[in-house]
Amino acid sequence: MSIEAEEEDIEVIVIALDDDGNEIEEDEEEHFVKDADGVVDMTFQDKDRRRISYDNNDRFAIYKLMAHFREGVVREGRMFCAGAGALGNEVLKNLALLGVGEVWFCDFDDIDKSNLAKSVLFRPRHIGRPKVEVAAEVLRDMSPETKWVPLSADIRYEIGLGVFRRMDVMMSVVDSIDARVGFNRICAALGKPWLDAGIGELSWRVSCWDSDGGPCYECTMDKSMRQRQHLPYAPTCAPLAEAIRDMNRQPTSPLAAAMSGAMMAQEALKLLHQNKMDEPPEQLEMPNGHQFYFGGGAPYLEVQTRRQLPDCPGHDYWGPVHEENDFTADGTTVRELLEKGAALLGVDVKKVAMPLGYDFIYEIYCHQCHSRNERYTPRRVRNLDLSCPACDNEEARPEYKRALRIHEKFVDKPLSTLGFPKLQIFTIHGGGKRIAIELTGDEKEVMGG
Repeated sequence: MSIEAEEEDIEVIVIALDDDGNEIEEDEEEHFVKDADGVVDMTFQDKDRRRISYDNNDRFAIYKLMAHFREGVVREGRMFCAGAGALGNEVLKNLALLGVGEVWFCDFDDIDKSNLAKSVLFRPRHIGRPKVEVAAEVLRDMSPETKWVPLSADIRYEIGLGVFRRMDVMMSVVDSIDARVGFNRICAALGKPWLDAGIGELSWRVSCWDSDGGPCYECTMDKSMRQRQHLPYAPTCAPLAEAIRDMNRQPTSPLAAAMSGAMMAQEALKLLHQNKMDEPPEQLEMPNGHQFYFGGGAPYLEVQTRRQLPDCPGHDYWGPVHEENDFTADGTTVRELLEKGAALLGVDVKKVAMPLGYDFIYEIYCHQCHSRNERYTPRRVRNLDLSCPACDNEEARPEYKRALRIHEKFVDKPLSTLGFPKLQIFTIHGGGKRIAIELTGDEKEVMGG
């Protein structure tokens, strides 16, 4: 038999796939276009070319073939991850493999031996070094195309809110209730939805929060959680609080971290597309107000739907932010900030105040030597040093305020001298109104241009 005859006898089967990769049945003719002779047009349209453009020299080219995620959106995305422990390692590793364009992440802990059993980015030689520093080195090697920005800082006090304002995706993988509450308040103030994840011994969860019309993290808190939130900062029993926290340390495993970190990264990609595209694919709709919980003992996976609680303190949205291009943390004083706020609100500067949301220590008084010394720092930080510099008395009393006004004796000091970060956003209240003012003059230095 000739080769031509063999080829004529071969049955050719054409299978058409939809955007989800599912086979289109023959009777679904609406998916096909026929010409005047009734012949189906199987040529690729412009909308299909994105999926078949492939370059073997591009290690991220495979993502062009994905039905929902857009490689261009991922490469231009800017994400923030609070936490770089076991779960943070998994999330950051996934973002590196996905080729996310820019990733900021923070953690103020150093690597200890116990981290090596759960953290994919850390090695024995890294013990004693800051987590974010080591993670950045490894991640840059994994994905040099990504801009990695590590911050050894506390998200509540040491990072300007203008940084968070410029993020496309906000994620929290911290290990304390207080840090989650702080992150929740930041996202609510800026009107940003965010993702949260946590792990246990055999279980894990991923939550999607959006305080704009939906539940927030604090809507899930009961009295017991509120008590545990403040425990590490108890002023009269700090050593005991630390011991209790360490004794009740939650055992976790890399298995729970890997599963939770994978789902967290996928939800982050969905949120990125939602924020970067006018009409994202409908399959990428965010499940805001839901917690995905996996219990490894049975095992089972459930979706928990949350409801917004009335009068929940975690829903305080600040509204539009006023950008002050000439204001910087180093060059702007409290007085100038209050005067600008008063002018924008149309009230006398003596009638405005700048609430901080935490106890701000401005000096310590020593009852032993009766000296007063400047000390500018948030009260609710761990391992706070309140010793008197004059006599080494360790029981000096902190003097603090929760709001700043024009009569403060340090009103003419630069904001950075008082411990406020660059690109910070402050709210000024007066005359029954308020306005949020950003130190936008710090933007180029902080964000890198």
